[in-house]
This record gives sequence, structure tokens and C-alpha cells, in this order.
Amino acid sequence: MDALMSQVPEKTWVHPGPGIARGPGMMTLTTPSLRPSFKHDPLLGARLKQLSLLSGVMTFAGFGGIVMLLDPSALADFSEVDLGVTQIPLPIVLAGLFCAGLALRHWLGWRVRQLERRGWEQLQAGRPDAAIHSLEAAVSAGNDISRGRGYYALALAWFRQGDYERALALGEKTTWIGRKRDTRVCDAQVPALMAVILALYGELDDAREWVGRIRRPMFDETDHALLAQAVMLCREGRYVEAVKRIQRTVHEDVPETDVGAVAVIHAFARSRLGGQLVPLKPGCVLPQRPARGSEYEYLACEWPELAAFLRGEDAPVPVLDA
Repeated sequence: MDALMSQVPEKTWVHPGPGIARGPGMMTLTTPSLRPSFKHDPLLGARLKQLSLLSGVMTFAGFGGIVMLLDPSALADFSEVDLGVTQIPLPIVLAGLFCAGLALRHWLGWRVRQLERRGWEQLQAGRPDAAIHSLEAAVSAGNDISRGRGYYALALAWFRQGDYERALALGEKTTWIGRKRDTRVCDAQVPALMAVILALYGELDDAREWVGRIRRPMFDETDHALLAQAVMLCREGRYVEAVKRIQRTVHEDVPETDVGAVAVIHAFARSRLGGQLVPLKPGCVLPQRPARGSEYEYLACEWPELAAFLRGEDAPVPVLDA
């Protein structure tokens, strides 16, 4: 017995690596794995568009096979197609073409959603230039709903690149989307973004018009107009009202894409109060002067006072029209 036991190897314990934590009876990963990076393909959008057209042709041509198969005598009435290794009745060939077209369409939908998600991740990571490539490819092959979301994301990306004109043009494109669209994007987020850009441009009347177009979906408590209205009040020199407008909205109701910009505008408005005291209200977006002005330079492309504030300089005195 002792001889047999001496042949049993001792139990070996493997020390968990840095990405593994051992709990009672289990092992779990604690270090999230990063997604693999994707190389930019300048022809991806064109290829996806061609595949989308091919999918439409395949489903249109193959639909006739589905109709033929509804007739019990269809297989006998039509000739067979020679595929080299076998012969298959024409209705079955066309039905197969239809199914292949549907499969291609579903794959394209998955690919578009993947590109759209990647574009948003890049945008949130502060890489609008990379996001533009992903989103343009997604828009090229998407349906009306995804195109509406894509145009909005592209407008936001170009806005953060400081290209107001292109952002406004893309925002306008969402108004051409048909009835099948994302109402939250097209009726609330896009008008709010258009109003922000026009307000930063100094076109306050046009900005107010776009604010009036904002239509929040039912049960949506998001204050889409906050950033645009705060910018308009600051542009008019009504800094106390701008601070109060920002503080009237709780942090949870501020659009996620606007939180950083609202914090900057809040800090800018407070810096211009000129000794007037406006108590800080808890629960709102707190004022924050960015450590790096370049992070929010896109807000000040047409606004010298804000540009000076971001650089940490004394803001120039605004020139008022006579």
C-alpha cells in the first residue's frame, strides 16, 4: 500500500496570474481583455454599399422562386438548372438565391451595427477622427434607422473636430430620413446639436428655432436643450441666467454627450459673473475648467471669449453691434 501511495504525484498548485482571482471554489478573470484594434480600410464603405445592392438584387430575383414554390406543380412545370454536379429545379434555385440574399442582408445589418458601436466608442474615447471612418462606412450600407443615427454621430464627430459647416450639413440630412427612423435621435438629439452649433456660431435666432424643434419621446426626462440654451445666454452676456439655467437641471438628466461641455460652460459663466454671487446648487453638473484647453477647443472656434478662458487668459471685451 505504501509503495502504491509513493507513486501518486503530489498535488500541484498553480499560482494564479495577474489577471485571475481565485475565489471559493472558482476562478474568475479580473482584468478585462481589450478588443482587438481594427485597421482603417478606406474602401470598406464602398464594398458594404456594393454588397447592399447585391443583397437587394438577390432577394428581388429570388422572390420569384418563392412564388413558384407555392404552386404544387411548379417543380414539374419548370426546367432544371445544371449546376455541374447535379440538376436542381429552377424554383428551388431561385428560392435559394432569395435565402442567400436575406442572409447577406442580415450580415450587413450586423456589420453596420458593429461599425456604429465602434464609432461611438472611438468618439467617447476622444478620437473623433477615427470615429468618422467607422461611422461613414456604417452609413453607407445602413437602413433609414441606422442612417439617422449615423448622420447624428457623424455630425457630432465633425463638430468635435471643429468643422461646424460639415456638422450642420450632416444634421440637416437627418431631416430627409423617411418615416422609419429613430425618433429620439431625429426629433430630439439632432435639433439639440444643431442649436448648440448655431449658438456657438453666434446665430442665436436660428439656434432658438432649432431648440423649438426639439421633441422629446414619451417618458424621456433628458434635458436636450440645456447646452444650447446655456450657450445662448452666455453669448448674450446673461451669465447669471446661464448659471441658473444649468443648475436647474440635475446631472442625471443632462445628455451624456453634453456633460463635459456643460461643465465647461458652467465654469466659463461663473468666471464672468463679475462679483455677483450665485450659490452652487447640489446635484447639477459642477463647473469644471479643463486641465487641457485643447480638449474643448471645438467649443471656441467662433467664440474668442471662451477661447481665452480655455487658454487661461483674460477674455477680450466683446464688441457689441451699434
